[in-house]
Amino acid sequence: MKPVFDATVDKQIESEVRTIKAEFEGRLTAGSIDLAAHESIERLAGSRVPQFVPLFVGRFTRERLRELVAAGEASER
Repeated sequence: MKPVFDATVDKQIESEVRTIKAEFEGRLTAGSIDLAAHESIERLAGSRVPQFVPLFVGRFTRERLRELVAAGEASER
């Protein structure tokens, strides 16, 4: 089930995810990025201040993706 935020927050989240996809292009698939973003959104579903959700979705998603990239690079060694 997808958390419900207002239209403004949803648009900001979508924009943040597009930016993240551009940052990680060529290193991770769009599906992997979408999954990490969805997990971040789920973690923030009960946020009392929804205006901050896009900021934290970006932060948590980037942290997770950096971990995935680092794990992939470590396994290639």
